[in-house]
Amino acid sequence: MRWPKGILGPAPGLKEINLICWGLFFLVLVAPLSVLLGMQLRAGKGFDFVYFYGIGRLANDHAVVNLYNYDQQVRIFNELSPLHDGFYGPSPYPPYVALFFSLFARIPFKLAYLVWMAVSLTLYLIGVSAAVRQVFQEERLKRSLVLCLSLAFPPFLWTTLVNGQIASIAVCGVGLATLLERKQRFVLSGIALSMLSYKPTLLLLLIPMLLLTRRLKTLLGFVTGFAGMVLIATLFDGIEIWTAYAHFLRFFSQVSRIGNHTHLQDWQFIDFNSHSYAIAGGRSAVGLAVLIGIGAVAVGWLATLLWKSANGQEAEQFLAWAATLTWTLLLNIYVPIYDSILVTIAVLLTLGALRELNWANATNLVVLLALVTLVVAWFTEAVAKTYGFQPLTILFLALGIVQCSILHRVIRQRAVHGQAQFSTTTSAKSDRSPSAFSLSSSKAVFPARLT
Repeated sequence: MRWPKGILGPAPGLKEINLICWGLFFLVLVAPLSVLLGMQLRAGKGFDFVYFYGIGRLANDHAVVNLYNYDQQVRIFNELSPLHDGFYGPSPYPPYVALFFSLFARIPFKLAYLVWMAVSLTLYLIGVSAAVRQVFQEERLKRSLVLCLSLAFPPFLWTTLVNGQIASIAVCGVGLATLLERKQRFVLSGIALSMLSYKPTLLLLLIPMLLLTRRLKTLLGFVTGFAGMVLIATLFDGIEIWTAYAHFLRFFSQVSRIGNHTHLQDWQFIDFNSHSYAIAGGRSAVGLAVLIGIGAVAVGWLATLLWKSANGQEAEQFLAWAATLTWTLLLNIYVPIYDSILVTIAVLLTLGALRELNWANATNLVVLLALVTLVVAWFTEAVAKTYGFQPLTILFLALGIVQCSILHRVIRQRAVHGQAQFSTTTSAKSDRSPSAFSLSSSKAVFPARLT
């Protein structure tokens, strides 16, 4: 688009845009939220951090078996922050999550909440910075702008940071995993990815992605990291903790959904499964069939692309991660809106792939989708609560289709380039001496960069 110089004067540069965005961020978002946060804390409201501090206290002060006693959980939660409207649901996190937050439960609740906010912010910045570093390596102004927009994303700023949720752990894990993979430290990449095992549903597509793309060293690292956390929890809590945890997960699955009725607030979720319950009238047989059909097509398409991308160039590897992350948010059991912050990594990796490919039109499309998502995220819950559909789900679906389409095109181009190169090489080899043939056979078949 052309900048209207006659009306607005000269177009602002990246430096001016950075100053405007950061100024608005602190003036319009940080300052009011700080005041609101102080008022809520003085009123005794603990947000969702009550769940994590509560299970941490249970891990410190009670018998291990009580960690997954729902009555005990509710009692502790209400002691921390009594609910006068509604009730606390069960906290189904693995034992090692409770062990981690037992450290926070050793200090007063309000102080622990503020400390966790600082930790959560740090984890999020580490994850986003790891992804930004791969895309805008020497472009400080662009990196600064991306960080500002990422911090202004409501699912992070409000439903994760202020709310006391722990989705920033996932962003940190994925961001580091992709950065370490690019540095060819595959086992460490898998260990970083194991950070997501605090919530197994986030791994629903990521683990199959590792298998389909033959990232076996990364998978080994993941298993190592996960086994380490399981071992630590077992050493502290005993083997019986896993039996109690398994029983609690069955209980959680029963109380979270009963037929077409749900105790969860569907307008706070973005996955297809929860979205189908939120539609007026609840999930019907036809709706379920459509959901299964869409899911089967999406899984089949994504799996095929991941398999074919295994030996591809850097752009394909970026897109494999990006598409898997986006579809993880859609093809899942339940994904609360705070988990949608993983899309920041997905968008950045997509942009990284498009920079490698030098595809300007596709880059503009992804940037537009990202900006629209940032804006829509500020009122998406209100729309979902009123009209029964989640705008973020629609935008993530569009992003996932775009990512898979780009990956499909890249794979097809690689196949065409590879076949053409193979034909040229074969024709040239027929006129060469045996010594020339042995020299040429060591050369790469595919170009280093697709354009």
